[in-house]
Amino acid sequence: MNPESIFHVTFIVFFAFLVIQTLYYLFTIIIGLLQSRRRTFQSKNEDSYFLSSSYFTLPVSIILPVHNEEKWIANSLKSIVALDYPKFEIIVVNDGSTDRTSEILNDILSLEPFDKAYIDQFNSGKIHEIYKSIKYPQVTVINKTEGFKKAGALNTGLNFARYKFICIVDSDTMLEPDALLKVMIQVQKDPDKIIGAGSYFGLINGFKIKDGKILEKYFSFNPIVAYQNLEYIRSFMSSRLTWSAFNAMPCIAGGFGIWRRDILMYLGGFETAFSSEDVEITFHAHDYMIKNEKEYEILMLPYYVGWTEGPSTINSLILQRNRWQRVINESVWRYKHILLNPNYKWLGFFTFPYFILYEVFGVFIEITSIGILTWALLINMLDIKIYLCLLLFMVLIQTFISLSVLFIFIRDQKIFHFRYTCYLILLSFLELLSYKWITMLAKLLGMLDYFRGIRLHDQYKRK
Repeated sequence: MNPESIFHVTFIVFFAFLVIQTLYYLFTIIIGLLQSRRRTFQSKNEDSYFLSSSYFTLPVSIILPVHNEEKWIANSLKSIVALDYPKFEIIVVNDGSTDRTSEILNDILSLEPFDKAYIDQFNSGKIHEIYKSIKYPQVTVINKTEGFKKAGALNTGLNFARYKFICIVDSDTMLEPDALLKVMIQVQKDPDKIIGAGSYFGLINGFKIKDGKILEKYFSFNPIVAYQNLEYIRSFMSSRLTWSAFNAMPCIAGGFGIWRRDILMYLGGFETAFSSEDVEITFHAHDYMIKNEKEYEILMLPYYVGWTEGPSTINSLILQRNRWQRVINESVWRYKHILLNPNYKWLGFFTFPYFILYEVFGVFIEITSIGILTWALLINMLDIKIYLCLLLFMVLIQTFISLSVLFIFIRDQKIFHFRYTCYLILLSFLELLSYKWITMLAKLLGMLDYFRGIRLHDQYKRK
């Protein structure tokens, strides 16, 4: 092909890419809004007080995997112990921590050795000690050898869990007091059909915290953190609620997620060979239920359930998104038979194509297209007015999508003060010209590491 043909093909492909992406987001914004309104209306008409004290409310096993979390474990654990829920157990899996995590756990819980029989059914690593809390009888602490990544720690907790439903919580996540209750109210409506559920959690960076309680919500003005807040809102309030509406949810996030224990057992626990476990286990659950012709539902809810610390530097953000990209690639490749398979309905014809086009190949399409169009501009094949119009079109699309979801979110949640809302609006106009390039670089590095066979569950260093 001659340069002119390359330019024309690139222009058409890239423009089509942008148009499809725009239509996709418009669709998800509308469906997400309807879902959010429906769930909000339902929550106002539900007797949460009765369920918070009822003997018949389903008990839950909470698994808290911990590895070198001396900064966050105290606040995280205290927030979980204080949950407003009638019956739950907490299984803390200390995955070979080498910092002060063990000492902090003992200080908070007053631990004593405990003998408990268990069956090691999954890849989880060697267990050294089992402890029971004197102060909180519902808390068990398991010390194990580091290995098999976070998935191995979750499998250890799964071996010890007693109840029908499992709640997975990251050790850097602080839960709202009614977090478990809000989600389990929806699960309890049809516990035989609902096999998984997740909900919205935000970034805790900048908050004033003491003893597992949030005293003041000071949202961080660090642009890296603020852009992530925009991303989270865009993802949870549009795409994820839409995927949930059509039972095509691709990921119950590892920060907070509910799973039915028997399903996890059928799946063989969490996959230890992947860079991360949350996307893989969700696709695996869909795959298992559809292949076995079982009726099921995986929910995403619009309620605030907790807060987690996000990356606050460019390097830590790149490290996190690198791992996210790898696990998406790993999951898409393993479950590639889902693509356009009529048995998988919306998952096969809506969610999976989106993942392949925008989450796997999107970074290549964007970088290659912008590169070729810039090259065409430099050799006078493309008029600068057309080039600038295309960039303006991209900025306006990105901004419109972000602002639409942000205004819906602000109307429903009312947690951002006016100054921070104005800051997010300003960042919406600048995202494509700044933050977008950082995440594209992270995705590109993640793709390269995936092809190099890197499967580490690496974590960024927290400040």
